[in-house]
Amino acid sequence: MESEIKTRGFAIDVSRDKLTVVKAELVTTQEKRGVEVNEVREFKYDNEGIEELIKFLGEYKEGIMESTGPYFFYLHERLTEKGFKVTVINPLDLKEVFGKKTDKLDAQRLAKAFILGVVKGSYIPTGEIRELRELTRYRESLMRKITQVKNEIRKFLEIGYKIEPFDKKGMLLEKLSRGGLSEEEKDELKEKLGRNLNDAEKLALKQLVDLLKSLEAMVKEVEDMIVSKIPQPVVELSKIPGVGLISVTIYAEFGDVSRFSSSKARAYAGFAPRTKQSGESESRSGMIRGNKYLRRAFFLVARVARKSERFKEFYDRLVSKWKSATKATCALGGKLACICYHVIKDGVYKGDVKKSFRAPRGKDVNVQDVDVGDVLDSLSQ
Repeated sequence: MESEIKTRGFAIDVSRDKLTVVKAELVTTQEKRGVEVNEVREFKYDNEGIEELIKFLGEYKEGIMESTGPYFFYLHERLTEKGFKVTVINPLDLKEVFGKKTDKLDAQRLAKAFILGVVKGSYIPTGEIRELRELTRYRESLMRKITQVKNEIRKFLEIGYKIEPFDKKGMLLEKLSRGGLSEEEKDELKEKLGRNLNDAEKLALKQLVDLLKSLEAMVKEVEDMIVSKIPQPVVELSKIPGVGLISVTIYAEFGDVSRFSSSKARAYAGFAPRTKQSGESESRSGMIRGNKYLRRAFFLVARVARKSERFKEFYDRLVSKWKSATKATCALGGKLACICYHVIKDGVYKGDVKKSFRAPRGKDVNVQDVDVGDVLDSLSQ
């Protein structure tokens, strides 16, 4: 639904260091109706610049800005506190209306779109939901760093020495975390190594293992804070087969579910087919672009849930029909998105409960207690 037409408003183009602000008004004549830009100014994106911007806006109390990365949050918060009503728009929506972006005209284009009511604002989470979203996204960024560090360790031990440090048996790091290797295990390692670590490799591996310990400790601290802030809807979500701590991400990324229907929830999660129509013909091409965090969360949940008694029959039927495990998993992800939407909306999960809520620490070997000195000594003997 389009926004209402405004008589005047402001628009702000947000970048890391600069704020470009436009004040504009609706001009109506017998021939046409258009938007006239009154003033354009630039401000530094710091506290002093924001204060100058607020004075510049004066009686222009309604406006618009793009959701530019992480930069718009602070400015949106400051303006809202001062009584301004600020609509936030996804840059992709603006591109659909006006075409290719031109940096010098971004603020003017925003002002015209806002005053003429041709765009609608994006949902901006507040309070509890915003805090949980920040925590879960931060945890995900830490997990990506952990993966990078583990891959660096594998470069030494898998490629150079044919050792899998994070295998299911925990052959290396798990045994070392219990106090070192036995003589028999050391002989077994020595046979697989083929050569000793040089000083450069020993230093790099020591630092990587230390970094891995530090990152895992950070993740645990973040998870503890997440668990301390879990609201009741998250507990209900966690009862669904395949859903654990990731239920917090689902709750935080969905936000206020009253703003859309069940089908819209599926699309927002990124599991609704994109439909194209031309005359009487209709075709489907790919999926609607949704919330990337939700899409990843539901895909991971579906990979676990497809093995559960509750969803196995549904999944197996689709695999038999499509001959594609990925498509079937995505379809199950969409089904789970609809289920989670109703759980958040109704406040209760009415299906089969397979487990109670818990905060899993993951299946990978936890190297929190690994003695780095033992690691290096064992690999260089």
